[in-house]
Amino acid sequence: MVLVLISGIVFGMIAISSGRASLADAVGRQLAEEARNTADRVAALLDEKRAGLSTIARQDLMREVRIGDLDKRIANLLASAKKGDPSCLELIVADNDHKLVASSDPSTLEAGGLPPMPATAEGLDGPMFSERYGRQSLGVSVPIHNPDRPEEVAGLLIGIFDWEHATGVLEQVRSNLRSVGLDVDVLLLDERGVIIGAAARPGSPRTFGVNLRADGWNAATVDGAGFDQERAARMLVGHAPLTRPPWSVLVAEPIREALQPVRRMTLQLGIALGAVILTAAGIAGILAGRVTRPLRELTRATRELPHAKQSTPPVRTRLRDEVGELAEAFNQMTIDLRRAEEQLLEAEKFAFVGEVAAGIAHEVRTTLGVLRSSAQLLQPTLEAQGGEAAELVHIMLEEVQRLDAVVADLLTLGGPREPALELRHLSEPVFRAVDVAATQARGKGIGIKKIAAESEPLTLCDEEQMYQVALNLLVNAIEVLPAGGTVTVAIDGRDDGFTGFEVRDDGPGISAENRERIFQPFFTQREGGTGLGLTFVQRVVHEHKGRVSVDSDIGRGSVFRVLLPVAAESSV
Repeated sequence: MVLVLISGIVFGMIAISSGRASLADAVGRQLAEEARNTADRVAALLDEKRAGLSTIARQDLMREVRIGDLDKRIANLLASAKKGDPSCLELIVADNDHKLVASSDPSTLEAGGLPPMPATAEGLDGPMFSERYGRQSLGVSVPIHNPDRPEEVAGLLIGIFDWEHATGVLEQVRSNLRSVGLDVDVLLLDERGVIIGAAARPGSPRTFGVNLRADGWNAATVDGAGFDQERAARMLVGHAPLTRPPWSVLVAEPIREALQPVRRMTLQLGIALGAVILTAAGIAGILAGRVTRPLRELTRATRELPHAKQSTPPVRTRLRDEVGELAEAFNQMTIDLRRAEEQLLEAEKFAFVGEVAAGIAHEVRTTLGVLRSSAQLLQPTLEAQGGEAAELVHIMLEEVQRLDAVVADLLTLGGPREPALELRHLSEPVFRAVDVAATQARGKGIGIKKIAAESEPLTLCDEEQMYQVALNLLVNAIEVLPAGGTVTVAIDGRDDGFTGFEVRDDGPGISAENRERIFQPFFTQREGGTGLGLTFVQRVVHEHKGRVSVDSDIGRGSVFRVLLPVAAESSV
């Protein structure tokens, strides 16, 4: 009884301590991951607001700010843009002296003053409570450049946004986590550690304006991503920073709730230990000598199993009773566990290889599609003429079909390829792809337009990979357009550290549901498609430290944008 009691208590304490630490680490990592994802979503939301304002600021109509023209056309433009953003409270244009030029709200012009706005030409103000709007608001400003002299700032475009609406993403994250059993506080902190956005549990003291840094929270003072245990508040907190502005996101769960499975396990272990002690009291005198040794071996093997780098030596016993069966079952479990671990590692390795191979295979398949379309366009003319040329084009079509089958087999194989970065104008591979896709477009009766930028910076890119990116987007646009449609390829010579291009079509458009899935592997709505083209595009653009986005609605066409960082040595 003493041996069973001591070993049971020791094993239980080890299991509980190890389980508590492992569970806290697992939950902490999950909270940190959710914090990183939420920080990315908040940063993307702010970038989206800046990008929208920058788009408006680049309108040709904004040149009137430079000459002090108070034409109502600017106000009409602002009012129209405001209607397109439910979170926008007001759009304001001011000159360099912070004098009001135009507003989406006529009452602002009548009041003759400006609401609180960012102090810099391109920055944020707030969030803060605004008496004017009766709610928490955030001011975002971007410069309006003189179209004739881009280096000259002609004024400011200021957007005032409903902060509660803009930070609805926090409540979405909390709701999503509640659906999987995590009741957490999702908090947005400014650089001082003050809560500026919160989706908290009912009754939580962590509300807007609370300074967590002053309350001694370590997570409010750490710059990097990770997780901490706030012992004073008894919270497990995942944290992640935003790159711009210098805010941070916390996802906090009470330690008691996070470690609830450990308490259940403790109760179960207690019940099991009590049952073992009561049973051992009746049969200890008979079975002690025969049972103790194999049980010690099983206990040792159980403790070593999580830490063993190789297969655990089998537990040996000569007994043929329940203890012997338990030892055999443990030995078989150890073998099965190692086999399952090896199979999992192999599955992950082949999944990675398959994904890379799929991207490479799609590159070849896209080119084969262009070759097939070109040969099919030539076939009627050459067959009418007869002779060797007709036979050659027929052979070409057969070989393209055979290579297409080989490419399909390559979807399960492949190897990674590092981009060969060189200083290039992005228009070089993009317009080369336009020239190649033009044949396929003419065959369908589709027009292609090229729009070059007045000035284009250099970027570091792999010319062939960016050629494939542009070709994929062009082929996709051509295949969804009916005869008479138009595809426009425009180079975007930006001045905010990025350069890029966009592929616009006037086709049927993409639904909101499908826009969220089009970059996923093997998702396609086109008969005969592999669903890998846009996955390849996204992977290549991300490897170039860039970003790709899509803007589309049913019935109004689609716009795919690719942006790459401008090279440090760039020259126009």
